[in-house]
Amino acid sequence: LCSEEFKIGRDARCSLVIEEKHFPQSVRSFISNVHFILEKDLEDRCSPTYIIDNSTNGTFVNGKLIGKNNRVILMHGNTISIACCVNLFVYYQHNYTIPKEIESESLKKTYHIGRTLGSGSFGTVYLLHDIKTCMPYALKIVKKARVREQMSNPSCLTNEANIMKKLNHACVIQMFEFINEPGSICMVLEYMQGGDLLTRILDNEFLSEHIAKFFFYQLCHAIHYLHGQGIIHRDLKPDNILLKDSNVYTLLKVSDFGSSKFLDNTIFMRTICGTPEYVAPEVLEQGNRKMYTCQIDIWSLGVILYTMLSGLLPFGKKDGLTDVDQITRGQFSLSHPVFRSVKSCRAKKLIYDILNVDPHCRPSIETLLQCKWFRDSSNVRQARCMMNLPVMSSHDML
Repeated sequence: LCSEEFKIGRDARCSLVIEEKHFPQSVRSFISNVHFILEKDLEDRCSPTYIIDNSTNGTFVNGKLIGKNNRVILMHGNTISIACCVNLFVYYQHNYTIPKEIESESLKKTYHIGRTLGSGSFGTVYLLHDIKTCMPYALKIVKKARVREQMSNPSCLTNEANIMKKLNHACVIQMFEFINEPGSICMVLEYMQGGDLLTRILDNEFLSEHIAKFFFYQLCHAIHYLHGQGIIHRDLKPDNILLKDSNVYTLLKVSDFGSSKFLDNTIFMRTICGTPEYVAPEVLEQGNRKMYTCQIDIWSLGVILYTMLSGLLPFGKKDGLTDVDQITRGQFSLSHPVFRSVKSCRAKKLIYDILNVDPHCRPSIETLLQCKWFRDSSNVRQARCMMNLPVMSSHDML
């Protein structure tokens, strides 16, 4: 393709004009002025090529009718026909190869595998598009060999998938398909075009109190749901919180359940996990053999709220103390000039309440959802609408 939109038909203005010298009149009579259109993002060599049927008599891919104004994704070797029986072209996919780490033949046949969205120590995330519906998804591939090299418990390989199978909430990433291959585990997940919350914060330096409240309310609902399902996330941070799109006010979803665990009332966790800057003090104090519960997620929420409102982390190397020392002592400050933009004393008090080194003194997730900061707020109502929750009246929020 030499342009992002390539039209094929009888019209002289088409990118490729079907003339009498190409086909006899008996065949050309089936061809519309603009019979079909090919579209591709030429700046992304891994992007899919779409074919849009613009014809009266039909455009077919491998003998299957696309349908007027419908689109599908072309794959290497596909045959494009008109009127079912007249083969016009065979599509050749130039300068594109499927990554070798993708073993599943069903994935290769069902989806177009696009650019890399991200990568980590255990695997890679790719952009997918369903060939028939053109719907975008995210493909997370976890390499078994890498996990076994770094983790002592091999059961963690399927831990994330086992947890995600049970999840269904507006603010939690959904898993649509799970494939266990000899060398890898593949998860087809919801695709979030807006990127992660950390990038949103850094792009804006920090978030206004109004927007931070909008996101934090959704995040609290997600954690309330997870804890209600007996799941503790254990690695909450802005990097693991994804946004639906680039709109200022958009839906938020918690992702990455690789460190998550099922938790009942009789079980306490001892394993060190999570990202240090967001980890609760009781997790870091493993030398004292302290046990911890789902309250570690509450601590992480406090760090996330602090970061949203300031663009900073509450704990870092300063005053001769390491970040671990500061976390275990609960030593942080809201004196930075950026907090002058936070007009509400309730927001600041909420941070102090959450970042309490004693997990028993931290608010529960139920208490957080009822906090005064969320009351009588238009953006809370907006968040509830996005989550498809009933919109509460001002009286109900008091």
